[in-house]
Amino acid sequence: MKLFTPVLVITLLAFAVAPCARAQEKSADSSATKTKLKEMEDTWEKAFVNKDHAAIGNMVADDFAGFSSKGKHLTKSQLLDEIKNETDILSSALNEKMDVHVYAPNLATVCGTSTEKGKDKNGKEFTRSFAWVDTWMERNGKWECIAEAVMQFPEKK
Repeated sequence: MKLFTPVLVITLLAFAVAPCARAQEKSADSSATKTKLKEMEDTWEKAFVNKDHAAIGNMVADDFAGFSSKGKHLTKSQLLDEIKNETDILSSALNEKMDVHVYAPNLATVCGTSTEKGKDKNGKEFTRSFAWVDTWMERNGKWECIAEAVMQFPEKK
């Protein structure tokens, strides 16, 4: 009986601690995912400034569905065409206030705001701000943006 009691106590402690260890593991995984997706969002903005549609294309899923800041529904090819044909010249684009929500090991959303500065096709300078939400899914070891919605804030006067 004396030998049985310590084994029983150790077994019960193991079952009690296991969920805590798993929660810490999930938290670490979630933290790494949040960092990765924020980096990808920043890479997307840099590619947007440089009109690097190929870089953005590598981050966007083939079955992507989104809405532009003008309310237009976009597929992946339409999104990339818009980037290729953009007449505005951006001097900078910066993400701000990114908030990542991890819903599963392979599914997350990133909500944030961005500010773009540049010149339109007529040479007039502008500063525009946007709110957006991107939905990301990891497939075959690669994170892809599967959906996006963008809203432009009214210009300040």
